[in-house]
Amino acid sequence: MAGLFIAGTDTGVGKTVVTAGMAAYLRQKGMDCGVMKPVESGCLSGAKGSDTYYLKRMSGCTDDLDLINAYAFEAPLAPGVAAQQEGITIEFERIAEGLRHLELLHPWVLVEGAGGLLVPLSQDQSMVDLIAFLGLPVLLVARLGLGTLNHTLLSLAYLESRQIPVVGVVLNALTQKTDLSARFNRHTLSQWTEVPVWGSVDPIRRLKDRKTLIATIASGLGEALDEYFYGNGQTT
Repeated sequence: MAGLFIAGTDTGVGKTVVTAGMAAYLRQKGMDCGVMKPVESGCLSGAKGSDTYYLKRMSGCTDDLDLINAYAFEAPLAPGVAAQQEGITIEFERIAEGLRHLELLHPWVLVEGAGGLLVPLSQDQSMVDLIAFLGLPVLLVARLGLGTLNHTLLSLAYLESRQIPVVGVVLNALTQKTDLSARFNRHTLSQWTEVPVWGSVDPIRRLKDRKTLIATIASGLGEALDEYFYGNGQTT
């Protein structure tokens, strides 16, 4: 299928806003792009304020919330820990089945992870195991500021060790005020990895206005998105 897994170097790096904004941007340009948040914790399924609700509303997708999100846990814990507390087992095949359904509805699907690559989904499986199971290439979202070099390079090294293709990195500014390192991180990353940096989005918050979100994504990532989705950068 044609899809991307939007992973993060950590929790709270802005994966949801980036995923929703990318989908909204592509849909505005005429591409039928679906979204999926397989696993979420710290909320009720599809509740206002949840990542799933935000993804659906801001992307413009009309799919049922139950299809966008397979598992939601109320406790604000790692998904695997929250699942264990509720006596539930996260089944990868159930998630894959939902993804196959979305594949029939949309030519492209953006799948957003939860937390970082090694966040537990069970006692012996983590988010990166789900990525490998689904067989999707990764777009990695990282913080723009100080500390991102270590987190990003470690994440890229681990994905490479698992032979999971990575199409790019997005550097996400979480606040209006950035530190000095934000001026150098993109260039430094290019010296340490061949994975391209798609762009930096500054600032990226949980924007509530869809038009503003699309404009923010277009400004920071538009060129890379156009090249990947409409050019020759697609991973097959």
